Amino acid sequence: MTATVFGTGTLCAVAVDNRPSQANPVPGLLVSKRERGFRADLVSSREALSGIRQLTRSMPAYGADPSLAESAELLVSELVGNVVRASTQNAEVPLVVEVYAALTGSPGIEVIVHDTVPARPHRGDAALDSDEAESGRGLGILDALTDHWSVEPSPEPSFEKLIRCRVSRAE
Repeated sequence: MTATVFGTGTLCAVAVDNRPSQANPVPGLLVSKRERGFRADLVSSREALSGIRQLTRSMPAYGADPSLAESAELLVSELVGNVVRASTQNAEVPLVVEVYAALTGSPGIEVIVHDTVPARPHRGDAALDSDEAESGRGLGILDALTDHWSVEPSPEPSFEKLIRCRVSRAE
């Protein structure tokens, strides 16, 4: 793997065989390619989330079922968005996002988000099909898209918890 980083962690190039990489530098996003996916260290921003979503859509290049990439992308968006909303307004929110193709057992895609928010996520009361709700559907979305999900202490220094989920069925 080759990674070139300049200044304050702006990813400029990553090359690992023919697997996808970030086409343009994204400030505050450092992507490390893994054998079955990627790890991204980031500070929340629209650009960083867009980059993570793009990489998640590329999971079929790692052997994941193409029909699962869209669900995995939605999970990444939901989990990152929840952390940003739970954090102090206008604060830079550090995150680690890992996405891997699960090739053994039941094939699928595993999504892991490490965050600095100490509180566990709480279930809102909005119906998933509500046209008016602006929030409160996050855990319902996790329930609907994943086989299972869990909240665990993060082994990463400076992070409080991680949310791990796995999608292995097409919706």
